[in-house]
Amino acid sequence: MKNIYLSVLFLLPIWILSQNNSKLDHQKRVHIKNDNTYIQKSLPIYLNFSTEPNGKNYTLNSKVSKDYTNPMYLDTEGINYIRSKWAVDKNTKKTVYPQKEILYEIYADGLAPKTISAFKNAPKYISNKNYYGKGLVVDLNAKDYGSGLENIHFRLNSDGFKVYSSSLEMNKEGEINLYYYSSDNVGNSERIKNKGFVVDLTPPTTAHSIKGIVYQESILSPKSSFIISSNDNLSGVKNTFYLFDETDKSYYSSNIKLYNLKDGDHVLKYWSTDNVKNSEMDNAKIFSFYLDKISPVSKMDVVGDFFKGKYNYVSERTEFKITSTDNKAGVKNIYYRINGKERSTYSQNFKLPNKQGIYTIKYNAVDNVENISKNSYKTLFLDNNPPETWIKYGSPQFFKDGELFITSKTKVILNSKDGESGVQNTLYSIDTQAMKNYSSFTVDGEGKHSINFYSTDNVNNAHEKRESKCHVDNTPPEIFHNFSIEPSGTKKDGGETLNVYPNYTRLYLGATDQKVGTDKILYSIGKGKLVPYSSGSSLDISELNTFLKNKLYEVNVQAIDKLGNKSEKTIRFFVGKSN
Repeated sequence: MKNIYLSVLFLLPIWILSQNNSKLDHQKRVHIKNDNTYIQKSLPIYLNFSTEPNGKNYTLNSKVSKDYTNPMYLDTEGINYIRSKWAVDKNTKKTVYPQKEILYEIYADGLAPKTISAFKNAPKYISNKNYYGKGLVVDLNAKDYGSGLENIHFRLNSDGFKVYSSSLEMNKEGEINLYYYSSDNVGNSERIKNKGFVVDLTPPTTAHSIKGIVYQESILSPKSSFIISSNDNLSGVKNTFYLFDETDKSYYSSNIKLYNLKDGDHVLKYWSTDNVKNSEMDNAKIFSFYLDKISPVSKMDVVGDFFKGKYNYVSERTEFKITSTDNKAGVKNIYYRINGKERSTYSQNFKLPNKQGIYTIKYNAVDNVENISKNSYKTLFLDNNPPETWIKYGSPQFFKDGELFITSKTKVILNSKDGESGVQNTLYSIDTQAMKNYSSFTVDGEGKHSINFYSTDNVNNAHEKRESKCHVDNTPPEIFHNFSIEPSGTKKDGGETLNVYPNYTRLYLGATDQKVGTDKILYSIGKGKLVPYSSGSSLDISELNTFLKNKLYEVNVQAIDKLGNKSEKTIRFFVGKSN
């Protein structure tokens, strides 16, 4: 009996799919692994047998199942059997006992592998899309429970499918569509799977702006604040951080106020991170600025007339100068008000209104970042009234026909008063002399004189020069005398020749003064007491109205005018014997 060799004919249709359409080409086929035969389940099967290994093949037909053979299809996933009822020993050609079937195993595989993807090593953020950060690796793993895995296939975006061999490193930023599937050894392939995601490798971009007052780009007001804005085109901004001067970082949530910072230089450092941990920190933004919290310092200078007494006195000529300094931003404006009136911007020296009275000047300054200084005040008394000055002459003095006569010994006194700032000085001049400061003085020089004088107060108000005229008379009266009779002779006294008169002679005295007139005449005989002269008869020392005989007489005469100017004269003569 010849041996029978069974052969199975598989009709292998060819599936050719355009790569542009989707998958790679996967032919349905038979695969033998570890003596196991696997057939794609949908392939037709034709049974043939031969009696020799390489002999002629005969088709095996079925009358019972004619409609389901040639070809036949396997209905069961996994192992299927082609069977003969009893096994026959190859040598004896007899049925083997205990009896057992002859089974031809054939595995039907109509199930495609299943592939899973794993995203590893990168931060993930889910929003409307899946976002991944740096270091993303995608692993594809597949399992097949039949003929075994042939390949895993993948493509990125519009690229063609490739055979997966190792982890996919996603180091290119942007939106990615990963397509993948697996095929087994008999041509089963799963439906294409798709994972859409975004690779975000770029940190956010952060910038700042300043709300409020800023001067020269980097000098800030304490009323200013920082606004930090950040943008990320992919996963979006998660957090923004900031710090001042290398202190601890803070989360940015709203405008950053500056009032807690000290006056001076500061550095703002800020950065952002996105939702997949890309961070600007290594390239953090730096902004150096000066926070000017100090208001200007102002002072007022009085230019011109000023005197500090009961009040601070000024005149209508006085000007006021306001200066202000600022530590950093510089002074923007200086303001002032006079007695609460409308505020004025200071630009140049100013004066008070030309009306006497008390004034209060309020002033302050603002710098270029609107730090405003506290109000300063200066209260002043505007004094427009000059002093009053009057002249007074001491003794001696005499008026004649409305003309004042004095001597060079007469003191001239100037008095002045001022009801506000007070008298500063009094000045005078005599005739054409230069004006000089007053102290009690006299007027020298015989004749008429003019005294000019005025006073200034302590804010230099002065009245017009005033004039006082006087006549200086230092000339005493001129004394003259007459005897009632001619001398009877002469006589020597020492080296002097004297007239000799009889004892009954009379001596008459007189005096003339051309200016103020003679006030009185006095005389004495010898060393006697001076007595007023009234008539010649009073010159009788004997009280008998006669002179003593044979006697030398000395009569001392004084004449005084009405200013006290005095002249003196001695009259010497002899009285002889009576005839």
